[in-house]
Amino acid sequence: MNLIAAVLLFCGLSLSSLYVFPSGQPQPGDFLLLGFAGVMSLACLGDERLELSPFALCWLLMVLWVLLVCLGWALVMETMTFFRYSAFFFYNFLVGVALLRFLRVSGDASRILIRNALSIALLLSAATVAAQLGTGAIRTTGSFNNPNQLAYFALCGMVALMLLDDFRPPLRPLMLAGLAAAVISILAASSLGALGGALLVGFGWVIANAGKLRYFARLLLVVPLLLTVVLVANLRSDGQVQQNLLTRLERAPVKVERMVEERRFDRLSHFPEYAILGAAEGERQRFAPYHSDEIHSSFVSMLFSYGIPGLGLFLATIFVALRRAPLYVWAGVAGPLIYSLSHYGLRSTLFWMVLVLCWHCYRDGRAEQRSAVVTPPALSEPEPWGRQSDLPGTSRVENGQP
Repeated sequence: MNLIAAVLLFCGLSLSSLYVFPSGQPQPGDFLLLGFAGVMSLACLGDERLELSPFALCWLLMVLWVLLVCLGWALVMETMTFFRYSAFFFYNFLVGVALLRFLRVSGDASRILIRNALSIALLLSAATVAAQLGTGAIRTTGSFNNPNQLAYFALCGMVALMLLDDFRPPLRPLMLAGLAAAVISILAASSLGALGGALLVGFGWVIANAGKLRYFARLLLVVPLLLTVVLVANLRSDGQVQQNLLTRLERAPVKVERMVEERRFDRLSHFPEYAILGAAEGERQRFAPYHSDEIHSSFVSMLFSYGIPGLGLFLATIFVALRRAPLYVWAGVAGPLIYSLSHYGLRSTLFWMVLVLCWHCYRDGRAEQRSAVVTPPALSEPEPWGRQSDLPGTSRVENGQP
């Protein structure tokens, strides 16, 4: 394992929940992750052959299309502001490709590092949430700038932790604390969308563990622990967590009725011509009087900002990452995706890391390997480039032979 890259990745992920500057600007963790991407890029120069996976190819084509649309509008409107938004796509791609290579060459050590770093990030966020509970605020923000960022980060972090261990998290203190912190952050943010997404993650967790008694026993042990943590947090905040959720539930019917206007979906209906090739992000005065705020949906924003090609490549990237994953993984990843229907989450690096983990862990079809006969380590041949057989307790099976 490249020590410098490992340190940068660990520190970058551990601080990824810490927001110091205003939203839309790089945060401390982003600089560290950029350094990680740079180190891994230099390490690639020594590779004898570089392979571009179907997942990375779809992702690259999407980023190139985003850059092309931004370049076109920059020339038309004679402004460089469009590239500020495309920089997020390019940055996340660089970090994601670097993470793919890191996972491939580092094996189990990389998963342990990512698991611990994400757990620390979730705990840091939950610690700031605990400090804010009881202050009377309807929704807490934790270490972020708004409650939606807090909820989305916690939701993506929960899914990432599950993916690292095939939705069978080990009973380790730091891991369990990270999951509990994610639950507390989602509840404290009072986000109904994130809460629904978390239920889908839990549903996937149940499906993955219901087949074997020992895994199901772990599930029965962990669920009461998580509920106890939530109950304690609610009691320590004098019932604020419960009150916040009830308040949000009371407002839910009104928010659904006004979703088109509040989430700025009406911009698409009034300017449908931009859905063909895309209007790019920024310079929203073009869409007056429907120009206030950005579109609060990853999917609708991709369609309006980058057209049918952009949305198609985005959906293709998701599909390729998940195409061979089992049902419980689809259910878990559906949590952040459903949340993204009414929130814009494409700038979140952790969301793209979730897709990277999906591709890395399930590109060879995990469902088939679960029923395969495990080859004894002494007889199995090593797999190059961190293939799926690197996962603990699995072996690669070809034509029915180990």
